[in-house]
Amino acid sequence: MSETALIDRLIKNIGHDFEIRREVPGYHPMYKKNVRIDLMLKARSHLQEAGFTNEWFGVECKWSDAVQGATSKFTRMVWQSITYAQSKFLVDGEHLVPSFVAVYTPDNLDGIIESHLETLLSLGLYGNVGRLYFYRDLSWGIKFASIYARSSPNGFHMSHNQLPARRAGSI
Repeated sequence: MSETALIDRLIKNIGHDFEIRREVPGYHPMYKKNVRIDLMLKARSHLQEAGFTNEWFGVECKWSDAVQGATSKFTRMVWQSITYAQSKFLVDGEHLVPSFVAVYTPDNLDGIIESHLETLLSLGLYGNVGRLYFYRDLSWGIKFASIYARSSPNGFHMSHNQLPARRAGSI
């Protein structure tokens, strides 16, 4: 599988719950750099009615099927996602900062890489970065320190207190 196939599979599995924009251009004001995020998502009305934020958020995807080089790849992905959470993106003619950024990876990462990614995301939480993942039944979840949102065959569950706040300086 390639990163493109990973993104296509993600879009297929969440498109019924989210509006999706692909390859969205943006700008990081502090570094004065143009950036491009894989996806920007916004909850559809049925999900907003269940309590999901009505703001756009980003998703950065990374594919890896090997251990060699993956530690560096996923470290850079988390840093990339932190900087994306600070960037402004052009979505439907409007410049906006995403509410948060979620990383999406294959669900069968090697245990060493999975452990490394979990450690990185414990820091990423403070930069408004979490993780988007799927359960075996193809229900999705978004997790920061704990689960913020998840779908299930019975509906949706949101934990508003898990949505991270913007932080700067001493926290």
